[in-house]
Amino acid sequence: MNQAQAVASPSQLGANRWGHPRQLWMLLGVTIWFNFAFYGFRAFLAPYIAQHFYAGLGAAAAQRQADLLGSGFLALLYATPIVGGYVADKVLGETRALAMSFWLAVLALLLMASPTLFGFELGMALCALAIGLSIPLTVLIGRNYATDDARRDGGYTLYYLAINVGSFIAPIVCASWIGRHYGYRWGFVAAAAGMALSAIWFQWRKHKLDPVLPKGDHLHGPMASVWVLLGVAVLVYPTALLLGYPEVLRGAMYVLMGLLVLYFVVSCVRRRDRVQTQRYLALLVLFVGLVVFWALSLQGVTSLNFLARDYVDAPWDFSWFQSANPLFILIFAPFLAMLWPWLERRGRDPSTPRKFGIGILLVALSYGVLVYAIDHLQGADGHIGWWTLVLCYLLQTLGELALSPIGYALVGQLAAPEESSLAMGGWFFGVAIAYQLAGWIATLTTHASATGASGGIAEYARVYGHVFAWGLGVAVVFLLAAPLVRKLMHGVH
Repeated sequence: MNQAQAVASPSQLGANRWGHPRQLWMLLGVTIWFNFAFYGFRAFLAPYIAQHFYAGLGAAAAQRQADLLGSGFLALLYATPIVGGYVADKVLGETRALAMSFWLAVLALLLMASPTLFGFELGMALCALAIGLSIPLTVLIGRNYATDDARRDGGYTLYYLAINVGSFIAPIVCASWIGRHYGYRWGFVAAAAGMALSAIWFQWRKHKLDPVLPKGDHLHGPMASVWVLLGVAVLVYPTALLLGYPEVLRGAMYVLMGLLVLYFVVSCVRRRDRVQTQRYLALLVLFVGLVVFWALSLQGVTSLNFLARDYVDAPWDFSWFQSANPLFILIFAPFLAMLWPWLERRGRDPSTPRKFGIGILLVALSYGVLVYAIDHLQGADGHIGWWTLVLCYLLQTLGELALSPIGYALVGQLAAPEESSLAMGGWFFGVAIAYQLAGWIATLTTHASATGASGGIAEYARVYGHVFAWGLGVAVVFLLAAPLVRKLMHGVH
């Protein structure tokens, strides 16, 4: 094992607390407030953009522009971790990169409160670059465990719960309370306050992680931080311009995807390790499943958010639906965490590829529920009941729990140790591609009539019907191909 690969032995991991390494709990606290910030502004992002920057275009055109800009920005948030992962692995080290990410994100969220579109786009650009450096947070969870530690999956389950504690609270505070009553610009300020809590807590305790970090002989000195900050400053303006051209941004995403695949192909050729090459091939297949799942599920940020606002009868603000997914995760994640070991003891635990198929199947069925509700349960006012959208989110959440938590742990097991942050960045990049596809799907619900008026709720039924059919098809393919993909994983379950 070379110096870049060396990690702590179990004896170096320090005292345990409640059955897990002590520093895991610090990272979970950081995770809660980091995700409070992210999901806080995400809850109202698309409607805010439509209302404050494009209202003069008419309802349908404003929603379309908001879907494109919002999904493009969120895609960029998940694309920049590829570069951020490289910087963390090769230049700054994981804790230095993560601390820088938090502080830059605080500034970015404050900029997003700007009343002008240009200032808002500058804030989004800085936020995307800052979040790119945050990828070590996911990697550091696994650093607290030895490679063969059976508690590793449990640690990532706790991490997933921490994400959803923050994302459950965030829409209620940032959108329904502060945004609705004081203006959504102040919702960005509230999100910045949550990010500041993460930054302060991590800055204070990050030295405790030193024993579990890889050897840092290959990293650069203090001046590297200055050069990275200068690089971020130089990239902010062109990144903001890129956000204004969704087609160009989409093309850049695909180019970046091609370069990422090329990097790992070259890496496999140089390594000449058949097992590692096949594991990367399995990771690529699962990556496709990840993209399909999130392209369907992330309608909650775009079209489902507008559907909730315009066509769902509910006794609460539409932004509260953004808390449904994390609430269901908090309720059902412990049961699924017990279900998989229970099935494994009986030899019936589905393999990871099969769980991906189950996840895609459930998210497809969620849109079948909405299509049925729009076609058969629509009221005289053209609205549907709140419970149908809640049921849609429940099915999506169960699908997410079957697929997403194991994905984090899987990357660390299938990727080569010296490429773990970059591989995790590539995994997050799958969500970036999914955001792009989700934005495109959402724009299909805004087709206007000849008079310029929106196509109404019928457009949602038409688009969601196609989503339902395509999702079922992909799920069947994954379920049938699962044994072959499992062979490529070489013992990683």
